[in-house]
Amino acid sequence: MIHRRSNDLHFSQIMLLLKRRRVFIASIVLLSGAAATGIGLTLPPYYTAKAQLLYQADAQVGTERSEDSAVDTLVEMLNSPGQLRRLAKSLEPSPGDTSEITPAELAQTETTKSSPPVLDYDTLDQGLNVYKERQSRLVAVTFRSIDPETAALVANRAVKLYLEHESDFQREARAQALRTVSERMPDALARIDQAEGALREHKIKFGLADSGAAGFDPNDRQIGEFSQQLIIAQSDLAARDAKLQTLSEQQRSISEGNADSQNGIEQVVGKDQTVHASSDATQPLGEDQQNEIKQVMLGRDAVAARVSDIDKRLATLQEANAKTTPAWIRLRELEREANAAGEAYENLQRQQNDLRGQGNGRLSVRIVSMADVPDLPSSPNPLLFVAPTLVASLLIGGFLAVLLERLDQRLRSERDVEETLDAPCIGMVPTVPSGMRANIAQLLRNEPYAPYTEAIRSVYVAATRGSARSILVTSSALGDGKSTLVRSLAAFAERLGQRVLVIDFDLRHPQISRLIDDGKRESTPGAQTDTNDLPWEALIRTAKKDGIDYLTIPRLPVDPLTVLLNDDFPSLIKQQRQNYDCILIDSAPVGGATETRLLAMMVDCVIFTVRWGVTEAGTALAAVQQLRSSATAQGIPIAVVVNQVDLRAHRRGGYSEPVAMSPVPA
Repeated sequence: MIHRRSNDLHFSQIMLLLKRRRVFIASIVLLSGAAATGIGLTLPPYYTAKAQLLYQADAQVGTERSEDSAVDTLVEMLNSPGQLRRLAKSLEPSPGDTSEITPAELAQTETTKSSPPVLDYDTLDQGLNVYKERQSRLVAVTFRSIDPETAALVANRAVKLYLEHESDFQREARAQALRTVSERMPDALARIDQAEGALREHKIKFGLADSGAAGFDPNDRQIGEFSQQLIIAQSDLAARDAKLQTLSEQQRSISEGNADSQNGIEQVVGKDQTVHASSDATQPLGEDQQNEIKQVMLGRDAVAARVSDIDKRLATLQEANAKTTPAWIRLRELEREANAAGEAYENLQRQQNDLRGQGNGRLSVRIVSMADVPDLPSSPNPLLFVAPTLVASLLIGGFLAVLLERLDQRLRSERDVEETLDAPCIGMVPTVPSGMRANIAQLLRNEPYAPYTEAIRSVYVAATRGSARSILVTSSALGDGKSTLVRSLAAFAERLGQRVLVIDFDLRHPQISRLIDDGKRESTPGAQTDTNDLPWEALIRTAKKDGIDYLTIPRLPVDPLTVLLNDDFPSLIKQQRQNYDCILIDSAPVGGATETRLLAMMVDCVIFTVRWGVTEAGTALAAVQQLRSSATAQGIPIAVVVNQVDLRAHRRGGYSEPVAMSPVPA
């Protein structure tokens, strides 16, 4: 399909195109369906077995995020290359060895095989799938295989192998920790003995007792006691001084004029001496007041003496304590070292007891369910893919059909001719029936309504309309049926009572004499070799069967252009136009003969024939452009005839399009 003036395909054109290529599309669909069915029948079904593990969160796990991380870690460990290698190795027993399959696995998978299947690392990596089930702590372990028993066996083996590996790892770690603790205990005992020995030696050397729970030596306690007593005595002395001051203020307010008595009292208080009683009858103080002052003074003196005694004893103790403090400090350091050594030994004993009491311990993962042998395959039925394959192949076939049509540049329809060659298509001539090829005139006479007769009638009317008297028939290549078309047009014109002259100027492959007069030809009088002396009129012959006049140019050993450049041949055409109603010239193809382009300038119009479904658009366009390039200023009127049309294929492919037959330009 050629559409040079529009790159868009309308819906009707697409449907017509698909209808035209329906056999091609149906072949692709059938082949694809057959291939999909064959593949579906040959592919074995796959079975999937699933085992489940539950991650048990420890009490130390505080957040949901840590649980999710632990579950994700469990999934990665079950999918790790190391786990797959261990699984592959466990499935490779030695010949005749069935110890790898436990009785529980045999009961679970209901298998009667003598040995587990041999699966390599890549097969396990492709078939084994471990994933977290939704938002839970359940971990699913699945295996996909064409054998349901193998699927269940591998899934269960993967779960148990992981648990055994984790148990062995924990047991080895516990044993290693116990060995480490046992190796450290003798060193801890030696440090205890060393610390206690150093403590005893220090006590004996300095004559020190235990520092006690308070952590102080006796001198510290005595210094503390004397310090407290000193504080109390100083407080009592201050209280007594305050009381004497108060009595002095009271005395001043009672007797403001007796300065001597007041001075006497203040003198006694200020000098810290005993008041001597005076027998002077003029003493302003009363007897009670004097007694109270004496008692306060006596108590003050006693307290002052006590304060002085405590100060002396405290100074003595502090001097002695300054000499014994480094020994006590070292004593406390040794005691702390001994306590630390004892605590370290006790910690090791506790660790040892805890490790021994743990036994096998508890894994953070437990089995929820083991894999059962699946009864139904997990893979979809391969035959279900036949329908999608048919749909996909239908789309692909349609696309390829459109692509092939767009790439097909062969001329088949009037539209192809007009859009490609920019020339009117005046007829679609079908193929001559095989039984009538030898007598075309009889076909035209006996079957006036046959498709071939109708096509020749249409071409003749369109070609001879107007003043067109001389017509050149050519093509782009041999085999396009131009000579048969000339013979048919001549026979049709003769049947209409027209005088027709057929000139065969195809010097390389002459066909007219064979078609018109069954190859019978009288010998040319004289063997002329000079084209200037060639009697053209003498070469005109009349067919005995149809009475058609024809002229066959002899194949002379000269350049064919010498015939055309000679004035005799153009004069012959002009002269015969007066004698004949129509002159038909059968020339060689344009691409292989230069004389054809010269003949085109001597005629009224040119009929260019193309072969239906064979002639390429590019080849025909090049030939037409060669004809136009040799035209005069007025141009050469060119009409196109599509020859040898397969009518059934033409109708079936929908190539027929209603077009208006344009007359040949005058």
